[in-house]
Amino acid sequence: MDTRSIAVVIAVKELSAAKTRLSPGVDGNARRQLVLAMLTDTLAAVRAAGLDQVVVVSPDTSVAEAAQASGARTVVDRGDVLNGDVLNAAFAIGIDHALLLWPGSRIMVLQADLPAVRPESLTAAIDRSSDLERAFIADHSGTGTTALFLNAADLSAADTLRFGAHSAREHRRRGAVELTEDSGRWPDLRIDVDTVEDLLTARRLGLGTSTSAVLERLQLDEQT
Repeated sequence: MDTRSIAVVIAVKELSAAKTRLSPGVDGNARRQLVLAMLTDTLAAVRAAGLDQVVVVSPDTSVAEAAQASGARTVVDRGDVLNGDVLNAAFAIGIDHALLLWPGSRIMVLQADLPAVRPESLTAAIDRSSDLERAFIADHSGTGTTALFLNAADLSAADTLRFGAHSAREHRRRGAVELTEDSGRWPDLRIDVDTVEDLLTARRLGLGTSTSAVLERLQLDEQT
């Protein structure tokens, strides 16, 4: 599938509220650095995969600056709520914005915390999903979602987006096909980081340069 027909949508929380599950091993300032580093590495892989149509939604100016430095378009998230869920509302805002910029594009909703993701995994997942109206990739736990693929013609986003607890189950219930036969080939695309254990798992797979630099300064180890 031509990557020029894909628009990528990413959402990031206010940095002060992001990745609290990394505590107490990682303090507030370090968490903010990690979130920006993981976003930077995720965007670097996206761009290296030939995906130039990218929208990042966030209320945080530091996130917007990092996204713009990586070549993404940015949208300010003003905290609108979709079915009681700010995250899914932010993704919906990003989808609407992406379709205004690039009408008819297929949408890949992507998590921002994939510091080990490789460009070849992204392109393989796009190719695998190309004939499916809706598809998703479950995270390493099998319960969450790291990527959701939607056709532009199928964008009843409010009915489709179910990121959050048990999102894999919820996306499956709404007709998205889990890319199970191939997902084992993309462990890097399934490691989203919520805990220190996740971060160390991503490090074993191979981190992007920005996250690696932050992690080196933190000196986390397997006993943290």
